[in-house]
Formats: sequence, structure tokens, C-alpha cells
Amino acid sequence: MNIKNGAYAPTGSACLEKVLSRLDRVKQGRADRWIACCPAHDDKTPSLAITEAGDGTVLLKCWAGCTAAEIVTAIGLELRDLFPGNDQRPQRRGPSRKAIEHERQIIRVAQAQLAQGKALKPSDQQRLELAQQRLRYAQ
Repeated sequence: MNIKNGAYAPTGSACLEKVLSRLDRVKQGRADRWIACCPAHDDKTPSLAITEAGDGTVLLKCWAGCTAAEIVTAIGLELRDLFPGNDQRPQRRGPSRKAIEHERQIIRVAQAQLAQGKALKPSDQQRLELAQQRLRYAQ
């Protein structure tokens, strides 16, 4: 358990712990719910409800009307910090390096056949064109 300003903040998921450790006057309600002073406005009486969803996502509700974006900014976090899995690599966009190398290999094989004066079968020609197209979009 963490202690901040005399209140106990029970540990939960990494996302929850990250949020609770930055809030003032944290008190646990039910097993997956806490209240605290909202850092996005001058809160004298705790008005921020914090809930941990089943998947580890942290839900924030300020009863004074502050948005989740305002709240996380006030505690030095970002909205993405409310979701589990943030410590992993960002999701890849586009094809993997292995897929790109595979397409390049197809082009090299086709070029080698053409350099030897061999004609490509129609299916091989189509696959070559597909590889070229995929590499154009991968860049």
C-alpha cells in the first residue's frame, strides 16, 4: 500500500497504481472503486471517482465536470496511461520487417529468372506485381 497525505492507496494494476499514487486524499470504497480530490480543479471535498475495470483500464469520473484528459494532464500522465499494456511496444503500423523481406525475396527471385532470359509464368508475374505493390505501400 502507498500512503499519500495520510490516506491509504491500495495497490491494483500498474495503471491504477500509477494514477492513485499521484492523487490526494485517496480512499477506497468498494474493491474496485476509490475516491480522491480531483487534481484538475480546486477540490476541497473528494469529487473524483476512480474505478478499475475488469481488463485493468482505469476509469475516471469527476462529479464537478472535469474531463479525463484534464485530470490525467493535471497529474502528469496521458490518456494512454489509463489502459493496460502501455509498457509494451507501440502497435506496429504496416507490414513487419519479415514480411517486407519476404516480398523483396520474391522480387529478387523473379529478377534472377528474368536476367537468365526465362519468362515468368502468369501466376509468377502476378505475384511479382503484388510484391512490388506491397513494397510501395510499405514505404
